[in-house]
Amino acid sequence: MDGSDRRLHQQITLADGCTLGFAEYGVPDGIPILFFPGTPSGRLFHHPDESIAVSLGARVITIDRPGYGLSDFQRNRALLNWPDDVEELADALGFDRFPVAGISGGAPYVAACALRIPERLTAAGIINGLGPTDWQGAVEGMPGERSVGVRLGRRAPWLV
Repeated sequence: MDGSDRRLHQQITLADGCTLGFAEYGVPDGIPILFFPGTPSGRLFHHPDESIAVSLGARVITIDRPGYGLSDFQRNRALLNWPDDVEELADALGFDRFPVAGISGGAPYVAACALRIPERLTAAGIINGLGPTDWQGAVEGMPGERSVGVRLGRRAPWLV
């Protein structure tokens, strides 16, 4: 595996013994941005033109959420546990303060960080975030498999 491949398959062990996987894109010593991809994507989700991140001097760290990619599944996990993992990764990488961004299903994880660790964040960006799905018409126009997933999630979240 060459150096660029190693950047895509990194892991740390968290204080609770679980593994957290991540990948890095852009400039290795650039301005860090912790990125939370949508569902069901993981650390390999990134913009196809990495030269954009390079031109901005950005070091984009895309993280596998628990149960995705190289990150261990964690039973009885709550959304508000995520900021603890983010802080541990930031500490391991030497970041005191940093921005977070998330797209689609990664958006609630940005909101959790903004709520729990605002003193560590320089910015929190939500891109095309998933909103409330229980409002009338919320799933209109959604592709069939996604609307089924949303409906299932309301009735049997453990199944989804």
